[in-house]
Parts: sequence; C-alpha cells; structure tokens
Amino acid sequence: MKWPFLGFMIGASIISVAPVSGDNGSEQIRSMRFDAKSPGQARMWQEKARVKLYQLMMNGSKPEKCPANPRVINREEVADAGYVIEELELNSLPDRKVHAWIVTPGHVPEGGLPGVLALHGHSGTGEQIVRGEEIYWYGKAFAERGYVVASLDIGQHEIQHEGWSMMGERVWDALTVLDYMCDRPEVDESRVGTAGLSLGGESVMYVAALDERLKIAVSSGWLTTIENMKTGHCPCWNFPGLEEHFDFSDIFACVAPRYLITQIGRKEKAPGGFPLDIAQKAFKEIQKAYKVFNAEENCYLDVHDSGHEFIGEVPFKWFDRVLKK
Repeated sequence: MKWPFLGFMIGASIISVAPVSGDNGSEQIRSMRFDAKSPGQARMWQEKARVKLYQLMMNGSKPEKCPANPRVINREEVADAGYVIEELELNSLPDRKVHAWIVTPGHVPEGGLPGVLALHGHSGTGEQIVRGEEIYWYGKAFAERGYVVASLDIGQHEIQHEGWSMMGERVWDALTVLDYMCDRPEVDESRVGTAGLSLGGESVMYVAALDERLKIAVSSGWLTTIENMKTGHCPCWNFPGLEEHFDFSDIFACVAPRYLITQIGRKEKAPGGFPLDIAQKAFKEIQKAYKVFNAEENCYLDVHDSGHEFIGEVPFKWFDRVLKK
C-alpha cells in the first residue's frame, strides 16, 4: 500500500504533510550526508547533525528538560525471577506524561548494574518488553542476564504538540526514560545501552544518535533507506525536512565510534519490509563513519535466517562484552 500523504492528529485537527521526494529517489543529494575525512571533522559533523535533528523533530531546538516527577503506579516482586517490575508515570515535558516500566534485579553490587533501554515496535507496549511477551521477549531476557531494563510506550499515533514530529515526541519520551534509568541508584550510568525491534529499532537509531551516554545500540528490523520506507510502511517515520538533510545511514553515523549492531533477517521482503540488499547498501554507508574513526570493528551487520524478529545471540554477546567489563 502506498501512502500519498502523512496525516497526523493534533488535538481534534488533522495536519497533512506531503512526503518529500526527489527525482533521484534515495540517491538525491542531502545536505547532511556524512562526508567527514578525519575524526575531528566527523565529530563536528555529528554535533551539527544532532542540532539539525532536534530542529526538525522537536519544534526547532532541543527541548529543555523538566522535572520527571516519577510516580510509581504499581510495584511487583517477581520472586522466581529475582527482580522487581515497577510501572511508572513520568513527565517528559511539563504537560506530557510517559508510561514507563523498569525492572531491577534483587541483588545490586556496589557500583551498580548495567542498564538497557529496550524498545518495542508498532504493535507493542513497554509492558510486553519487561514481561518478555511475544516478539518482545528480549526485554525479559536482558533482565534475566542481570541488566536493569527500562521501557516505555512509544507507539502512539497522535501528535500532542504543534511543531513537533511524531518521532520527535517518541524519541524525547525515550530520552526522558533513559535519564530516569541513569539516575536510579541501581544503575551504573557509565554502562548503558539500548536495543529494539522495528519501530523500536528506528527509535534506537535516533536515541543512540542523540545521546552519547549509550555505549552500545542494537537496531533490529530497521536498517533501510528513506526510499524503501515510502512504499508499504506506516508514514509515521516521516517528517518535514528529513529527506532534504538525511538518509538513515547518516543518522546511524552519529553513533560512531560507539558500538552498533544493525540486525536484519533474510526473509524480510518489500514492500512493507526491510530487505537485506537494501540494508547491506545502507550498512556500507554507515561503515564510512566508523572507518574515519578507525573503529570498523565496532559496527556489525548481523544477518539471521528469520524474518522480522529480534535474534539475541549476537546482541547479548556484544552487550555483555561492552557493558560487563
């Protein structure tokens, strides 16, 4: 199915945003394309790219952080698993609430534990992540491996604030939950990462690009191009100015030289999916950024034999190696 326009709800009104396209599709020249030739140039480019992403996604600039005012809705001790699940409400903006969860192991060593911001796809919830339900089994798996796990609901399809994009509100909510997790006494904030599938993989891309506290990121079921996303996908990924400035490989380049796994299944198909051949081309673009930093070993395309799902073997090994040193 092709999406001829983007229709977003703000209050009771629908705002339609025409998708951006060029005659040369994904090969069109974009103003923020990664082209740095040295680590110094790359870091300058990354800072400019982050500023531009905040401008495009969040009403012109990076928002000011507000008090999160965390309120515990429910607290559940899972005795057989040895951890506690808390359901929370946080403020990401003075007038915006975030529905979140955090899982904390019962035994916390001195110095704290590594933390994971685990994110779900379109059809999921943060609760499914922390309880390990269906395709979002990986949140519970991280908790069982001794990580503090935080998650939130990011699947909304309404925009609360005029001037924001849908992905902007989702990503700012996720960054707020990351702040909260890092402030928890159980967490060693120097050892945090993020992982997600589908919309979660997309959100991982943005969150890791914008926040350098994240030492490792796993984006599963997402690596693709803007051109591929124009056919057969929910249009919530798009926002004005995105295509003129970036392709997704450029946004991933903001993660370099930190650890990055992009994961794609061989059974992914277009339209509506994330085909391997497109992912491979995008990955070559990402590798250019890691090569500039002489850190090509920190970036990996994990190809598995399944479809649109999170496969844990490689991500868990990398997380343990990076965050359990």
